[in-house]
Amino acid sequence: MQYAYAAVQNLQHGRSTIEIAEELGISRFLVGRMIRRAREDGLVEVRTRLPEPIAPELSKALSRAYGLESAFVALTPSKDETRTRTTIASIGARFLSETIGEDAIVGLGPGRTILDTCGRIREVATCDVVQLTGFASVDAGTHLEAISQLSGVAKGRMFALPASFVTRSARSWDAVTREPAVQQALARIDHIDMAALTVGGWPGSSLLASQLDELDELAPLLRRGVVAELGTTLLDIDGNEVDGLHRRLIGITTAQLERTPTRIALGGGAGKQRAVLAALRSGLVTTLITDEGTARAALDAL
Repeated sequence: MQYAYAAVQNLQHGRSTIEIAEELGISRFLVGRMIRRAREDGLVEVRTRLPEPIAPELSKALSRAYGLESAFVALTPSKDETRTRTTIASIGARFLSETIGEDAIVGLGPGRTILDTCGRIREVATCDVVQLTGFASVDAGTHLEAISQLSGVAKGRMFALPASFVTRSARSWDAVTREPAVQQALARIDHIDMAALTVGGWPGSSLLASQLDELDELAPLLRRGVVAELGTTLLDIDGNEVDGLHRRLIGITTAQLERTPTRIALGGGAGKQRAVLAALRSGLVTTLITDEGTARAALDAL
């Protein structure tokens, strides 16, 4: 009876496991196990009526084709980029809520999708949150807001990276990375268990590309074939790293990203199809959350 009660309160009435745990005088983790047991034993039945359903067969095909641990392909009702971003963020929020472990260290990249994702998380295990890149000039407020949102829900420590995403010179990079707060965040990146990053689509769907355009440095990189960035890693269409901004970008390095156990990439829409393909070919992604059009384009590219 208690298992069924916990499941109904959580699944039907939307009460958090913390709230139910306080009422029953038990831990929220025990409440979580009770809810799972109630579903497994058939005490409650869950019927999916998601406003943004996932295409399971397409997700499996994409995961198998590119050797991913998991892929989630959203079926969006329209091709509107805002709607696509919202749908991907909704799935991303659910995935993070369910996979972040207790006392984990979670890294967050920049972007509106990450902000939207973090804004949808209502409950998550206690974890530390680390900013994975410096601020793009047009995104300073939203990047910090996303980190603050997740950190507030998780009730762990927050490690902001108070620096620009790209510096004007290697000398500037040296000066900025010697700042104590920057050093602390960069050192913490070495220990993250999970990285959540949006895929930057060059040239029109990337905050970094916009910032480089302001500096009149975008065109040479486009000529070198850059179509995407993942963290501070620039990629060509084949997924090869393009080393065009050595000692200029501040944030998670390619080597640090490769060492991270769980690497989640979020991105979709027409402006990011080539970028997502590059990210998949790079081998830097373990979990991809995208839309149907982008998934089909990636499968067609095989």
